[in-house]
Amino acid sequence: MDEANRTSFVAEESSNASTRGNTSVAEPRREIPIVHWVIMSISPLGFVENGILLWFLCFRMRRNPFTVYITHLSIADISLLFCIFILSVDYALDYELSSGYYYTIVTLSVTFLFGYNTGLYLLTAISVERCLSVLYPIWYRCHRPKHQSAFVCALLWALSCLVTTMEYVMCIDIEGQTQSRSDCRAVIVFIVVLSFLVFTPLMVVSSTVLVVKIRKNTWVSHSSKLYLVITVSIIIFFIFAMPMRLLYLLYYEYWSTFRSLHHISLLFSTINSSANPFIYFFVGSSRKKRFKESLNVVLTRAFKDEMQPRRPEDHTTTTETETVV
Repeated sequence: MDEANRTSFVAEESSNASTRGNTSVAEPRREIPIVHWVIMSISPLGFVENGILLWFLCFRMRRNPFTVYITHLSIADISLLFCIFILSVDYALDYELSSGYYYTIVTLSVTFLFGYNTGLYLLTAISVERCLSVLYPIWYRCHRPKHQSAFVCALLWALSCLVTTMEYVMCIDIEGQTQSRSDCRAVIVFIVVLSFLVFTPLMVVSSTVLVVKIRKNTWVSHSSKLYLVITVSIIIFFIFAMPMRLLYLLYYEYWSTFRSLHHISLLFSTINSSANPFIYFFVGSSRKKRFKESLNVVLTRAFKDEMQPRRPEDHTTTTETETVV
């Protein structure tokens, strides 16, 4: 498999790097697609939004199982947006970042994929857990392990690291690669199965069950904002982020065919990662008091979990009260 078919930004930028080194006469600057300028405008905005959100989640808000997932999702979005912005600026300026230019681009591209994979896995975990909380409310309130969210997040980060490393070693690391083309194809098949036949169906099924249960049961209406946050976030992910992942996998084999869609796929991914803080704000804010309430109040309302698991002491107190009665 030739270098041009290995990865999107890496192939294009490494090719540019070699051209720069071999050209002594100044050449006319290539035209930068409008989509690229849009990416450079949106990505820093999304980076700042997620940074503010992360600060509130870590230092200003009381944690619950749901906010733990959102915190990790925000970190994944920040890493993705940072890499997209740096790669976009480098592409626009036609500038070598360092003497190890190729590996700098590879590192940023791999980190971008790492953030994307983690975001997919975390959204699936959020959807599945909320579905279980509706189907088995007693278990969720009384028997759910205290640190389950943190444990699941750590497990998903590790899985994302493993998948991204496999993709890098087999399909992206051009200069140090000794594997055959079939090895890359095997990794692509594995990623397709994991992303589109395991995590995506889990997300779809759990989200569907969640929506159906909410519509049928009035007893969960009091926490509808939380479920609305989950539902809208997943819809946005399917519209903007899923096509990007599919195109990235196709790039390895058919770069020349799908090259024209490269910037569009990056734009969609940028929009997806930048949209989440907006979703939390508009869902959590009151229509009559929008832009008048503090951000802390808005986010607390958006992430409020009325079905939050009880603490052991609360459960003990409740049991004692029932016994006395």
